[in-house]
Amino acid sequence: MVRATRYFSPIDHDKTIENAKEVLGNYWHHKRLAQRTKIALRSPVMDGMPKSPSYGNKAEEKLVSHADELYYLNACENAINIIEDEDYRTILWETYIISPSKRLTNDAIVAKLKMERSAFYIARNRALYAFAELCPLVSLVKKQSGHFVD
Repeated sequence: MVRATRYFSPIDHDKTIENAKEVLGNYWHHKRLAQRTKIALRSPVMDGMPKSPSYGNKAEEKLVSHADELYYLNACENAINIIEDEDYRTILWETYIISPSKRLTNDAIVAKLKMERSAFYIARNRALYAFAELCPLVSLVKKQSGHFVD
């Protein structure tokens, strides 16, 4: 059953939830990049020999890239942590943030939260929408203004 607030909402919930899934789905990619960048950072080497002019500052680019990756990780984690519903936080944390090798299956999360499987899927979508509203990385998708096509 669709709630009246969702029906009249200017936000397309389904597309917004898909955007949230994409952002959270990329979490571990950005985590690996942040770890790789941290390892790759090093002091510049100056040997006093003339060099051809280089375009761009590689050290600065690495620092900016590292800062961007850390921002992505912090934005995701902070958005999940400020969700009020503890079940929503648990669902998102166990599904996306925990290391893939240590993640619980959906059935294990259902058992942990003591809910029915159908209730779990509803709660997961609501958790993703709550995440989308709080995370600056997720774009909220507006519905098309016209309901009728000419």
